[in-house]
Amino acid sequence: MKKKAYQIILWIVEGALVGFGAILPGLSGGALCAAFGLYQPIIEVLSTPINALKKHWFMLVFVGGGVVIGVVGLAGLADWLIAQNAMVVYCVFAGLVLGTVPELFADAGKKGRGRSSYVSLGGCFIILLALLIWLRFGIGVRIEAGVVGYLLCGVLWGLSFIVPGLSSSNIIMFFGLYEPMMKGIKALDFAVILPMGVTMVICLLGLSQVMKLLLDRFYSVVLHGVIGTVLATSIMILPSFECTVPNVLVAVFSVIGGMVVSFLFTRLCGKIKRANAIE
Repeated sequence: MKKKAYQIILWIVEGALVGFGAILPGLSGGALCAAFGLYQPIIEVLSTPINALKKHWFMLVFVGGGVVIGVVGLAGLADWLIAQNAMVVYCVFAGLVLGTVPELFADAGKKGRGRSSYVSLGGCFIILLALLIWLRFGIGVRIEAGVVGYLLCGVLWGLSFIVPGLSSSNIIMFFGLYEPMMKGIKALDFAVILPMGVTMVICLLGLSQVMKLLLDRFYSVVLHGVIGTVLATSIMILPSFECTVPNVLVAVFSVIGGMVVSFLFTRLCGKIKRANAIE
């Protein structure tokens, strides 16, 4: 019973981190889902809901609750933390993502690795890194904040969960919609939330079928590609800052601290999940 309680708490924390990370520019909800071992169960539920819900419904109730806490409850906290010290926030999150890579790599190799697996890892890393660099330093294109704009935000959020490493927040900022979207979420403005929710659900349901098919047929190649996107995201999370000795030390310790916490967290999650599976 105690192990079940610990597992529920971990699911809520994982969901909250996924939701919180999804609204931070530079982070991807899909990358965090992959990092915490939630990606494949979510894809299964979205693509084959009747069968998969029987297997994963209990987990998804608590993970989903955590996501709501992370997106709605912590939206204001995200702005406040970034205002206090954006460098530390992003360095810690970069470390959190990097700390999950050993677990991801082990999981990706469960069905073997071939040359195509490493090509997928390297190719996805290079492609996503180039895309994120372009989005960070490219010229912004503004879209009017309104129904059409928020429908687009929903599509982008859906994509960021299906394509790990793709940061919806970065692209939304690129179109000048990030600030009005965040204000709408914090104010629980349904003129913002409803259009986003509709297109996000449509995107998730449509593309999850494709991703499930790819996972079934090319498990190792797809998951090594996910690792590549996670690594690219980790690099691009790191913010620009003045390279003084104190700043560099703070950044390095923040990344290492995030990595240690994340590594221990994923190990703990793995032990609890294995213990519950045995029972």
